[in-house]
Amino acid sequence: MQTKQPINLHGNERPRSGEIGISSRGVQESCWVRWCLLSCFVVLHFVIGTSGSVVAADRTTLFLPLAPDAKGSESVQGLFADVAFGDHASSGWKSYRRLWQAHHADPANPVIRRFLGLPLKADFESTAKRGRAAPRWLGWKAGSYAQVDTTHFVLYSRANREDSMRVAEDLERCYWVWTQMFFPLWESNAQVSLALKDMGDEVSVVSFLESNPQRITARRKLRVVLCSDAEEYRKVLGATPGVELSTGFYSDKYQTVLLFASDQDDPATRRHELVHQLFREATRSGLGRSQPAANEGFWLIEGIAGYFESLHLGPEVATVGGWDASRLQFARYRLLVGGDSMSMDELRQDGRETAQARSDIARWYAHAILRTHQLLDGGNARDRRWVYDQLATRYRIKSDAETEGVGVNWDELDRSVSKFLIVDDQHLSGNLVSYPIQQLCLAGCEVSETGLQTIPVSSSMQWLDLSHLPIGNAAVQRLVPDPEKLEQLNLEATRIDSGLGKWLSKAMNLNEVDLSWTKADDVAMKSLEDAAEITTLWMTGTQISDQSVAVIMRMPDLKSVDVQRSKISDEGVKQLQSGRPQLEVNPLELRTQ
Repeated sequence: MQTKQPINLHGNERPRSGEIGISSRGVQESCWVRWCLLSCFVVLHFVIGTSGSVVAADRTTLFLPLAPDAKGSESVQGLFADVAFGDHASSGWKSYRRLWQAHHADPANPVIRRFLGLPLKADFESTAKRGRAAPRWLGWKAGSYAQVDTTHFVLYSRANREDSMRVAEDLERCYWVWTQMFFPLWESNAQVSLALKDMGDEVSVVSFLESNPQRITARRKLRVVLCSDAEEYRKVLGATPGVELSTGFYSDKYQTVLLFASDQDDPATRRHELVHQLFREATRSGLGRSQPAANEGFWLIEGIAGYFESLHLGPEVATVGGWDASRLQFARYRLLVGGDSMSMDELRQDGRETAQARSDIARWYAHAILRTHQLLDGGNARDRRWVYDQLATRYRIKSDAETEGVGVNWDELDRSVSKFLIVDDQHLSGNLVSYPIQQLCLAGCEVSETGLQTIPVSSSMQWLDLSHLPIGNAAVQRLVPDPEKLEQLNLEATRIDSGLGKWLSKAMNLNEVDLSWTKADDVAMKSLEDAAEITTLWMTGTQISDQSVAVIMRMPDLKSVDVQRSKISDEGVKQLQSGRPQLEVNPLELRTQ
């Protein structure tokens, strides 16, 4: 038996404002968001069980506004938000989905476009001008920034035009996705429901709107600030604690999302913070100056924003949730590998300030987002209804969703969380993704090479953990043909061997590597010598010998290495210890039972 500290993945779970605990004149604000996200565009098939539960689909499919010249499609399949709600979805919600289906069948149809407020000649429309009316608290001089207006947003930007337009367009598309997902809480749901209430199933959407021309209206535009870079962003936020670690922020006080432009676009941050804003400002929230979940239940406020980090915008539809969600990769590692669990009772008891004061706030956030995924995507319509009910309660929103009497069996939820995270070949083949994944952890899952074949090739993979899976060299090489961007690699107890050496030699940006209990030998070790940024190396139980000692000694950034149960002699271990006094050698505690 072995006990081993896991490879440090916490660098991939960067702190957020809520994790640090920030305030503005004594008022706690919202959260910082993770640095990256990916989810996926998929085609899903589903059935509804007799109990109203949803099976065979692990994410929600939502429509995107299309350009008038886009090719229409009447065959969009997926688990739609109102269907996932079971038999309790309102007729207005169902009609709203029909409206979007009709738009996809005939993107150029002007009556549908007018009702939704979409431009008649494009999928996105904006106006840009020199800004003269930015919020006074920004401290920006008139004319020193651009003002970009879209249908639902006003963006004050000091970034370049390309970045500003990309952000503005993304905000609009995310807005439409959110309205479909959370129609019962959206401020315009009553307006839409009233407008479409007489549209029977036998009447086409187009003919109905031709006879009843109307248009969705919003109370006001939502405000977003895009700084030129991180330095300016920090200057705007001033002395806010933790600002130097953040990549985005929603201010409840100013009702504004603040972001900054960078070389690498960060959609996860933007969407996380936008969700905070939408629940607060695109609903009929009765919070006033109060904060949501001040005394208890704060986990869901951050959980739902973290859940939306899984949003993937495809060419025609969007999906949210799914086994491949970036947050769920970290959750698998925490729970299935590290055994780190947190009960719902512990999560539920914290209000905003209590949660933000926790010493383990990053862990708390991870479990809050995991449990939100579990409740929304676990296949139980009752659990999903509970989430909507609680969001309405926490944000003081009047909702027409039928949620009265909805409850959750917390003990059962705790017992089933590991099962929720474990995927197998059948789950992968039934929930296909069609995009290159950046983070993938299948440790603790029941996946074979057959299952891996269903995952698209990715040359943008940054973290790969396939530990303990019955897979060999070919499966790894197929999945990541070019490992140049790999930073963390765990192939512990797999069937790889020195034949992976040529592939490893291309992974020059690795910083953490685990090849323990494999047939990796001196050839594989030699292949890693150009990966100058490796800090942690696990070669426990491998075939490396004293020939690899010199290679290990030359790794400039190496801080920890474990070579127990390998073919390195006691003399070789002493050479490592004396030649690199600051190097932690063999930190792993091995025991035999």
